[in-house]
Amino acid sequence: MKIKLMVSRDRYEEISAQLIQKGIELDNSSNLVLIEEDGFADFIMGRRGDSLSPVPVSEIVFIETFGNDVVLHTMEAEYKISERLIRLEGLLNPADFLRISNSVIVSVKRIKSIRPTFSSKYILTLQSGATVDVTRSYFNRFRDFFGI
Repeated sequence: MKIKLMVSRDRYEEISAQLIQKGIELDNSSNLVLIEEDGFADFIMGRRGDSLSPVPVSEIVFIETFGNDVVLHTMEAEYKISERLIRLEGLLNPADFLRISNSVIVSVKRIKSIRPTFSSKYILTLQSGATVDVTRSYFNRFRDFFGI
Protein backbone atom coordinates (compact mmCIF):
# COMPACT_ATOMS: atom_id res chain seq x y z
CA MET A 1 0.00 0.00 0.00
CA LYS A 2 1.22 3.50 -0.86
CA ILE A 3 0.10 6.70 0.85
CA LYS A 4 0.92 10.39 0.80
CA LEU A 5 1.75 11.76 4.25
CA MET A 6 0.71 15.36 4.98
CA VAL A 7 1.50 16.16 8.61
CA SER A 8 3.44 18.81 10.48
CA ARG A 9 7.21 18.76 10.16
CA ASP A 10 7.47 18.00 13.89
CA ARG A 11 5.58 14.74 13.51
CA TYR A 12 6.64 13.72 10.00
CA GLU A 13 9.70 11.66 10.99
CA GLU A 14 7.90 9.84 13.80
CA ILE A 15 4.82 8.96 11.74
CA SER A 16 6.74 8.05 8.58
CA ALA A 17 9.01 5.69 10.54
CA GLN A 18 5.99 3.95 12.08
CA LEU A 19 4.26 3.56 8.71
CA ILE A 20 7.39 2.23 7.01
CA GLN A 21 7.91 -0.21 9.89
CA LYS A 22 4.38 -1.53 9.24
CA GLY A 23 5.17 -2.04 5.54
CA ILE A 24 3.37 1.04 4.22
CA GLU A 25 5.23 2.84 1.45
CA LEU A 26 5.24 6.63 1.32
CA ASP A 27 4.58 8.03 -2.16
CA ASN A 28 3.82 11.70 -2.77
CA SER A 29 1.89 10.89 -5.94
CA SER A 30 -0.53 8.54 -4.14
CA ASN A 31 -4.25 9.37 -4.08
CA LEU A 32 -4.55 7.95 -0.57
CA VAL A 33 -3.58 10.74 1.84
CA LEU A 34 -2.96 10.64 5.60
CA ILE A 35 -3.60 14.11 7.07
CA GLU A 36 -3.02 15.23 10.64
CA GLU A 37 -6.30 16.30 12.24
CA ASP A 38 -6.49 19.89 13.53
CA GLY A 39 -3.06 20.60 12.13
CA PHE A 40 -1.96 22.69 9.23
CA ALA A 41 0.69 21.69 6.72
CA ASP A 42 4.24 22.99 7.18
CA PHE A 43 5.12 22.13 3.58
CA ILE A 44 3.53 20.98 0.34
CA MET A 45 5.24 18.65 -2.09
CA GLY A 46 5.77 20.31 -5.46
CA ARG A 47 7.22 19.13 -8.73
CA ARG A 48 9.67 21.29 -10.65
CA GLY A 49 10.98 19.61 -13.76
CA ASP A 50 11.76 16.01 -12.86
CA SER A 51 12.31 16.59 -9.16
CA LEU A 52 9.89 16.60 -6.26
CA SER A 53 10.58 19.05 -3.42
CA PRO A 54 8.95 20.00 -0.12
CA VAL A 55 7.94 23.67 -0.42
CA PRO A 56 7.62 25.38 2.98
CA VAL A 57 4.18 26.93 3.42
CA SER A 58 5.86 30.15 4.60
CA GLU A 59 7.32 30.61 1.08
CA ILE A 60 3.99 30.38 -0.78
CA VAL A 61 2.81 33.58 -2.47
CA PHE A 62 -0.28 32.07 -4.13
CA ILE A 63 -1.69 28.89 -5.59
CA GLU A 64 -3.77 28.79 -8.78
CA THR A 65 -5.42 26.27 -11.06
CA PHE A 66 -5.45 26.08 -14.83
CA GLY A 67 -7.86 23.33 -15.87
CA ASN A 68 -6.42 20.19 -14.27
CA ASP A 69 -3.07 21.78 -13.37
CA VAL A 70 -2.47 23.28 -9.93
CA VAL A 71 0.53 25.61 -9.67
CA LEU A 72 2.12 26.80 -6.43
CA HIS A 73 4.00 30.12 -6.75
CA THR A 74 6.83 31.26 -4.49
CA MET A 75 9.03 34.34 -4.90
CA GLU A 76 11.64 32.25 -6.73
CA ALA A 77 9.84 29.45 -8.54
CA GLU A 78 6.66 27.69 -9.63
CA TYR A 79 5.81 24.12 -8.69
CA LYS A 80 3.15 21.79 -10.02
CA ILE A 81 1.26 20.08 -7.25
CA SER A 82 -1.18 17.19 -7.25
CA GLU A 83 -3.60 18.51 -4.62
CA ARG A 84 -6.93 20.10 -5.48
CA LEU A 85 -7.64 23.60 -4.15
CA ILE A 86 -10.45 22.39 -1.90
CA ARG A 87 -8.05 20.02 -0.15
CA LEU A 88 -5.30 22.67 0.04
CA GLU A 89 -7.75 25.10 1.60
CA GLY A 90 -8.16 22.65 4.48
CA LEU A 91 -4.41 22.08 4.85
CA LEU A 92 -3.44 25.76 5.00
CA ASN A 93 -3.93 27.93 8.08
CA PRO A 94 -6.99 30.15 7.41
CA ALA A 95 -5.31 32.98 9.33
CA ASP A 96 -2.54 33.02 6.68
CA PHE A 97 -4.27 31.93 3.45
CA LEU A 98 -7.49 33.04 1.82
CA ARG A 99 -9.36 31.72 -1.18
CA ILE A 100 -10.19 34.66 -3.44
CA SER A 101 -11.75 32.88 -6.43
CA ASN A 102 -12.63 29.40 -7.64
CA SER A 103 -9.08 29.10 -8.93
CA VAL A 104 -6.81 31.09 -6.53
CA ILE A 105 -5.66 30.94 -2.89
CA VAL A 106 -3.35 33.75 -1.71
CA SER A 107 -1.02 34.19 1.24
CA VAL A 108 -2.46 37.22 3.04
CA LYS A 109 1.04 38.11 4.25
CA ARG A 110 2.23 38.38 0.63
CA ILE A 111 -0.38 40.93 -0.50
CA LYS A 112 1.39 44.15 -1.45
CA SER A 113 -1.64 46.24 -2.46
CA ILE A 114 -5.42 46.00 -2.82
CA ARG A 115 -7.17 47.98 -5.55
CA PRO A 116 -10.99 48.09 -5.67
CA THR A 117 -12.81 48.10 -9.00
CA PHE A 118 -16.26 49.40 -9.91
CA SER A 119 -17.67 45.92 -10.42
CA SER A 120 -17.54 44.53 -6.84
CA LYS A 121 -14.07 43.07 -7.27
CA TYR A 122 -10.59 43.73 -5.98
CA ILE A 123 -7.30 43.43 -7.84
CA LEU A 124 -4.43 42.30 -5.63
CA THR A 125 -0.78 42.94 -6.35
CA LEU A 126 1.38 40.39 -4.59
CA GLN A 127 4.98 40.75 -3.40
CA SER A 128 6.14 38.69 -6.38
CA GLY A 129 4.64 41.29 -8.74
CA ALA A 130 1.82 39.00 -9.86
CA THR A 131 -1.73 40.37 -9.94
CA VAL A 132 -4.81 38.31 -9.12
CA ASP A 133 -8.51 39.14 -8.93
CA VAL A 134 -10.85 38.69 -6.00
CA THR A 135 -14.00 37.59 -7.82
CA ARG A 136 -17.51 38.71 -6.94
CA SER A 137 -18.30 35.35 -5.32
CA TYR A 138 -15.49 35.88 -2.81
CA PHE A 139 -15.77 39.69 -2.52
CA ASN A 140 -17.69 39.77 0.80
CA ARG A 141 -15.55 37.06 2.34
CA PHE A 142 -12.43 39.05 1.42
CA ARG A 143 -13.85 42.31 2.79
CA ASP A 144 -14.85 40.61 6.06
CA PHE A 145 -11.40 39.04 6.44
CA PHE A 146 -9.65 42.40 6.12
CA GLY A 147 -12.39 44.50 7.74
CA ILE A 148 -12.73 46.68 4.64
